[in-house]
Amino acid sequence: MLRCTFYQVSLLGVDPDEIRLEKDSFERALPDLLPRLVSLDDFRDFHPSTMGAGTCCPLVLAAMLLLQFRYNLADEALIARCTRDLGFRYALGLPRWKGPPRISSFRRFRAWVHVAKGADWLFRLSLTLSKEDGLIEDADLQVVDSTNTDCRGAICDTYNLIANGIGAVVREVARYRGRTAESVAKEWGLSQYLGRSIKGAVDVDWSDESARNALVTREVRDADRLPRLISDVIKRDADVSAALEFSAKVAHQDVEQLPDGTYKIAKGTASGRIVSQTDQEARHGRKSASQPITGFKTHVLGTVGSLFVTGIKMTDAGVHDSIPTPDLLAQAAESGLKPTRALGDGAYGTGPNLRACAQMGVELLTKRGAASHEGLTKRDFEIAPDAKSVTCPAGHTSTKHTLVKNRDGAKNADGSHVRVPSFKFSKAVCKGCPLAAQCGKNVETEGREIVLNANEAELQAIKAFNATPESKPLLRRRCAIERLLSHLVRMGMRQARFFGLHMAQFQAFMTAAAYNLQRFITLSAARS
Repeated sequence: MLRCTFYQVSLLGVDPDEIRLEKDSFERALPDLLPRLVSLDDFRDFHPSTMGAGTCCPLVLAAMLLLQFRYNLADEALIARCTRDLGFRYALGLPRWKGPPRISSFRRFRAWVHVAKGADWLFRLSLTLSKEDGLIEDADLQVVDSTNTDCRGAICDTYNLIANGIGAVVREVARYRGRTAESVAKEWGLSQYLGRSIKGAVDVDWSDESARNALVTREVRDADRLPRLISDVIKRDADVSAALEFSAKVAHQDVEQLPDGTYKIAKGTASGRIVSQTDQEARHGRKSASQPITGFKTHVLGTVGSLFVTGIKMTDAGVHDSIPTPDLLAQAAESGLKPTRALGDGAYGTGPNLRACAQMGVELLTKRGAASHEGLTKRDFEIAPDAKSVTCPAGHTSTKHTLVKNRDGAKNADGSHVRVPSFKFSKAVCKGCPLAAQCGKNVETEGREIVLNANEAELQAIKAFNATPESKPLLRRRCAIERLLSHLVRMGMRQARFFGLHMAQFQAFMTAAAYNLQRFITLSAARS
């Protein structure tokens, strides 16, 4: 039987007026808000006999969980605040003589919530509560954007990443065979890979390119011979297989082979490059052309006026901003808050994203993306996809076209390439045109070609929208998402608290739940 103290302990142990808790503070509102959010029955399956610590009140633990993400506290800091902070003690309903649950109990409870109730449980409840009280009446128009979230794992350079991969295989094989990692590494001649940094274990002149190439060549060859050394173990132990797979990936993702068979670190960054051994789902990416990021991206959908988060999704940093938009809309729809229109910046105005949102019944309105180059681009031509005609800025119209492969590599359901119209202006039309110099090289001798997109109708609709008087004042309302994102960042979304993408998603849902509840408290206090 569950033990409940949340409803039984008198709150007179701490006087909120005496400690000057604001009327709209999270701590003051939580004792009244939490019973509306959850009930004791929600935790009926918590504290099986194998977990122990069955005397903790799950409602107190739930309140601690929300406080942690509301104030971005580490576990130890949370326990300390619950011990000495009178505002936190009032929020938990703790009398002066009683301490908070132990950190081990809290961690077990948080893990149980994640597994048993789902990562988005409290997030969905926060929206249901706000919707029931009529605080989200502006869900028809919402806005979407993203912000970067640094991963928890250590980011390594290529030399250390390969070394860490080899060292991980050695340690897993030693564990499987019941030996020490040092003895296995010595037997295989890989002792240098067990240190904290390969750069501290080898004597290399880092200003000498040939010396650097010799080191990376030795690392790659050591990684390549591992499968032969552990052929008897690979299929018998999942951890060994996982470590070997990681080692094989990082050994070749950043290098290129020279004609003499040696290796050097390749220029540039490989797509999907693994950046950390301890956080293997983190990736390199860009928030903009001038802002590289490493780790994850937090994608957010929110209301424009009331500023509630209706959808939040974590991806690796290499994922384009537009790709998670349908998932965000699906989250909002699950709570009965799907918008009819959504606003986004130019990154969200891709053809596939516009079509996917339209198929969900949502009109996605975006600013036109920047031109890909100077001069007259495709955007300067008048395109009528239905009439199958293209008119250039000089007033010439082309109706003749051929079908070519779509340049983004899109394929049909049967695996064949999507084919799109390609319009060609004749040399006779382009020769002597006063705009030919702006149209590109060799236009006068070869003619200008305009290749349409598989989602050309959606792109032209966005172009038409941007030409209307309504577009500028409406798109200016996108700035609401910046305020919402800034709140989430202050609550900890700039830094992942846990390892792994699925745990970063749990953090995102919990932070959004705490934010939505604080927004609920603020708006409710303003009403009264």
